[in-house]
Amino acid sequence: MKIADLFDEHGMKPWFYGARMIFGLLWGFFGILLIMSRPDIANVTLAMVLAFLVRMRIDHRNHAIATVMMVIGFLYKGVFDPTIFFLFFVIFTIFGGLRDYLGDVRKKKDWLYKINEPAWYYVIPTFIYGIFSNNWIIFITFTIYIIFYDLVKYFFFYQKKYDLL
Repeated sequence: MKIADLFDEHGMKPWFYGARMIFGLLWGFFGILLIMSRPDIANVTLAMVLAFLVRMRIDHRNHAIATVMMVIGFLYKGVFDPTIFFLFFVIFTIFGGLRDYLGDVRKKKDWLYKINEPAWYYVIPTFIYGIFSNNWIIFITFTIYIIFYDLVKYFFFYQKKYDLL
């Protein structure tokens, strides 16, 4: 996901012709695999994608293709669980919106921005959910997601492949 984003928004030069679309398709494909894995993962994934939409983070063609793929995948194979979906949708929308505000509107790189930048709103709520439900797969999945998201972002930033963090 982050590689598609780096090509579009952060000035990283695409590796080959069509790379933007290929990485958008890959993001959608792997999102569908998550959706097909388990109903709880499917609902949290859908909540994340729709929170991106509400926060206007689906802002390029490759993002839109991935989003449509995942929503269609959910409609085809997913089992809607309103409790899980709305719990995480509200959390991702509110705290993601706060992160957007700090990074896009406020634009200060102070302590508040720095503690919010790693997107703890994916890890902490899923951890708390794991404690109360004894269902740890959501925490594990989204922790792996955010670790690799940040690794890709910082790896290419420190390699000087793009300059807008």
